[in-house]
Amino acid sequence: MTRIAALFASVAGMALATSLFLTGCGSIHTAPLPSSTAHLTPNPPHIYIAPFNTETGKWLVGRDGGDLLWFKRDFQTNFTHVLRDRLTKLAPTEERWVDDLPDHGWLVTGEFITVYQGSRALRTAIGGGTGETTLQTNVYVYDLDQSKTQYILAFRTGVPDAKGDTGAGSGSAPAGLSALGDPISTGMGLGSGLKLDTTRTCREITAILAQHM
Repeated sequence: MTRIAALFASVAGMALATSLFLTGCGSIHTAPLPSSTAHLTPNPPHIYIAPFNTETGKWLVGRDGGDLLWFKRDFQTNFTHVLRDRLTKLAPTEERWVDDLPDHGWLVTGEFITVYQGSRALRTAIGGGTGETTLQTNVYVYDLDQSKTQYILAFRTGVPDAKGDTGAGSGSAPAGLSALGDPISTGMGLGSGLKLDTTRTCREITAILAQHM
């Protein structure tokens, strides 16, 4: 009995330590970041994606050293491919590095803020959304017709919405975004939770950009 109590206390402690990073217990939405007063040129002839920065943010994925570097690289590549496929619904889209950009179109890039792979132990022992996966990003959009150094639009994805709490995990698609994509697939190589989060995040980004077309 003492061992069981100690195990529960340990799991509860883990929940408290990670609670600041979790967004799974509520619905999620996008939040605007400070942006330029200029406006995006609508209907871009092309959209370019530069890989999101993996050097910033919190990576709570149970890895370190070379394993963490490999995970970040693989996650970055997969995220870029999914985002490219989504944005192609709006305009022809391709991947580009920031030092190889044309003078027309939009550039979409950003940084990962929180990548948390979740915890089955916490979900089982505590529930209530604790231990759900989390993916948050900052997104920056440049209008290449105006500037390659000053972004025009910026927003954060995966923000908890206390007013719209649905009890859904962060892998659930926000209301109103489902029309922009295909049903979510669970055949994932990176783990179903973060893969669902990737799909959801790319839908968020696509929905925001669609408003400026």
